Amino acid sequence: MNRLKKAFAVIAVIIINIFVFGILPLNILLIWKDFPQWIMIIAAVTDTALVLLIAKKAFSGKAAKRITVIITGIFAAMCILLAYACPYWNSDGHKSGRPKNYYENSNLTQKDALNMLEDVMEYLRKYHVSFADGLSPEVMAKYDEVRVYLESKDTVSRIEFVRGVKSILHEIHDAHTTFNSWDPVLLSDGPEMESKGYSIYSINGMTKERLKELIEPYYSYETTRHIDVDMESLLSLDLCGVDTPYEVIWKNEDGDEISRTYSRDDFITSDEYYDLYEKYLPSNDNNDYVYYEINEEKSLAVLTLKRCQISAHYRDVVREMFTEIKKKNIKNLAIDLRGNPGGDTYVVNELFKYLEVDTYYQGDNFRKIRWNYLTFDQGGKTQNKRISELEFDGDLYVLTDEDSFSSSMLFTEMVADNNLGKVIGQSPAESCNSCGEITQFYFNDVGMWLSVSTAYYTRIDPSKGDYIEPDYPCEGIDAIKTLYDIVDNN
Repeated sequence: MNRLKKAFAVIAVIIINIFVFGILPLNILLIWKDFPQWIMIIAAVTDTALVLLIAKKAFSGKAAKRITVIITGIFAAMCILLAYACPYWNSDGHKSGRPKNYYENSNLTQKDALNMLEDVMEYLRKYHVSFADGLSPEVMAKYDEVRVYLESKDTVSRIEFVRGVKSILHEIHDAHTTFNSWDPVLLSDGPEMESKGYSIYSINGMTKERLKELIEPYYSYETTRHIDVDMESLLSLDLCGVDTPYEVIWKNEDGDEISRTYSRDDFITSDEYYDLYEKYLPSNDNNDYVYYEINEEKSLAVLTLKRCQISAHYRDVVREMFTEIKKKNIKNLAIDLRGNPGGDTYVVNELFKYLEVDTYYQGDNFRKIRWNYLTFDQGGKTQNKRISELEFDGDLYVLTDEDSFSSSMLFTEMVADNNLGKVIGQSPAESCNSCGEITQFYFNDVGMWLSVSTAYYTRIDPSKGDYIEPDYPCEGIDAIKTLYDIVDNN
């Protein structure tokens, strides 16, 4: 009976501790509202008190009681420290069923604007990897400027607030730390005009290059080559200060022009826009982000990856490709990452399984991570989990352009710096020495998402410079032609 009582006591202690630790994933994955960190202190104290009570009743020996309470106390303290350190506490990026708040230039009260500004600064202070020792003078100076401006207004328009925050983030020079809408309103004619081969050439006489100049003070980037403007987005036009009516010139590749005039009422929600996009430019497959083609005549396989998404489908496509490469004795493989905005770096690890290499360096081996008051560095090599029966021993190439960003840039870096292949195309517009590993927070009053970098990556081979320099430089649009010429010459 005594043994059974002790067994139940041990199980009870374990369950209570699991419940306390479970507050962390509950907050990160489910709760869509402010959840104070002191909740963890109350839970930890309650946990320790309950365990002390259980230990008194269930264990006769003093040593058993002390050990149980000490272990629980240490565990509870670690849970408290983790809650206050974790950059994903009260973050919204990992939650499902996110709220939607389509962009409109409505007004905020001065108080609401100032409170949200302080929230932004607090997230930067606590979590951005560059500010473990405090905010930089440039960021503080811009914050002071924005705060004084907001204090001078009785009401603040949404675009004024967004400009203020984005101008502060601009001073960090980190393309991953941003303040953006995930639910824009877009020009309703866009899908139909694109289906006819037209794109916007100018708005109110301003081309895209001019709009890039106007949006630069509110843009997060490491190099100006990364700046882009969605000319169909009302938020982008408001950031640039473009006034209605919008005199738009549409132009196709042949130089034919169509002129149309729009008002703000001609912009629709992104959901409505993508419904139209599916109508005029239907996609055949939800998994069309990864596919491959094999040219037996050139002994060439080309894997196109439009975004870095690790999934069962991605693994299946990669395995199917290497199976066909083996069967047909293909000697050249190219990974097309042009326009790839990034995602999960582990798409690289999956592909490397099919290469003849035992160990390699990856981006995660060269990064500094900050979790509030905790900072630590990662290092070492990665062991390759080789799939020997399908290994590829031919020539490997990576195709890039300026829009190969984040994980797709890291993909390229891992190929180049581990000396596994050659790069064709344009240098990605992101430094290899850059921030990433974002945590995200949603600001419901303005419908904007704040992304904050918690890690800093340094280049695997620093002797190669800050940016990836292609072995075969060319315009991104010409990368395939250049690849064919290289393969033919070899």
